[in-house]
Amino acid sequence: MKFIPQVLIICLVPWLLNHLLKDKKVGNLLSPVVMSYVIGILVAMFGLVPLNEEVSIRFSEISIMIAIPLLLFTAHIRAWLKHAGPTVLSFVCAVVAAMLSTAIFAWIFSGKIDEVWHQSGMLVGVFTGGTANMQAVGLALDVSEETFVVLNAAEILWGGVYLLFITSIAHKVLGTFLPDHISTTATEEEDVAIEYMNYKSMSIAIALSLGVVGVTVGLAFLIFDGLSNSTFIILALTTISVLLSFVKRIRSLAGSFEAGDYLLLVFCVAIGMRSDFAELINTGGNVILFTGGCFLFAVIIHLALSKLFNIDRDTTLITSTAALYGPAFIGQIASVMKNRQIVFAGMATGLVGYAVGNYLGITLSYLLENWLTK
Repeated sequence: MKFIPQVLIICLVPWLLNHLLKDKKVGNLLSPVVMSYVIGILVAMFGLVPLNEEVSIRFSEISIMIAIPLLLFTAHIRAWLKHAGPTVLSFVCAVVAAMLSTAIFAWIFSGKIDEVWHQSGMLVGVFTGGTANMQAVGLALDVSEETFVVLNAAEILWGGVYLLFITSIAHKVLGTFLPDHISTTATEEEDVAIEYMNYKSMSIAIALSLGVVGVTVGLAFLIFDGLSNSTFIILALTTISVLLSFVKRIRSLAGSFEAGDYLLLVFCVAIGMRSDFAELINTGGNVILFTGGCFLFAVIIHLALSKLFNIDRDTTLITSTAALYGPAFIGQIASVMKNRQIVFAGMATGLVGYAVGNYLGITLSYLLENWLTK
């Protein structure tokens, strides 16, 4: 009973934010994702209600497990590859930039941060997909809760700084060395984004997501006699969800993305309650520097590759947003650039990022561990 207010905040705040802020012109920094983090952090900092760490952990883990399939069901990977040549190239550049940057700084901070390869893998997850991937990679690598909380707080800090840049002067700055975007009238696949709400279809999508989680857990027990192999669980969950996204009836389930988006906000509030910035400042100095270096150089390398391949500034900025923040911020950044046409490519890229982020993060972590521990 003591922690009922905490549960109510975690469950109700995302719903309220979606209704109050989504599609409203209240400024790019007041997106539901940002505000979910902020509210969770403020509740924890000022002790507004009694908090139980275990409640926050369970809500963050369960919400992510169910959200991953719901978000991936709507990914139309074939349409993305078919219609978005420069976008695909720019996203590949963003992926290469993230991998190179985190590998370089893992080597620099080797010996200064415990098991830096794990944190590198988690950052690759968030730099190519989003916060959901960061948590998923952390679960797969069996990273401690303390490590995740500190790294997540550092990533929120630097992510906030970059968000200020891309919502203010980034478009103008990129225009000084990247070409302008050329409009196109190419036909877009309409089933990538659902434009209406259907609660029956949403219920089917949620049930299907729970089924995917159930199958994944069943496979884990069948193969490993338990849930000890977190890497297998996350990769299996991702793979099954991506495969199901190729089925048009599943991909077109109205409300699937909205349900996953709600659960992602639940995750953000719960994680916000666990983000101890005081602890980050006191003990996480190297983590702040490491995360900031990875973030900054990932952006710089991406911009350099965009210049090399002559990718326009709008495509570069929208794929950077999709990779670093996921689909939630695409509409707002497109508004800043005054280019609504690019929303489709950005949303599709963000969904593809969700799909590949787990694979990339886990793979890089194991490669770095093999390299740095020799």
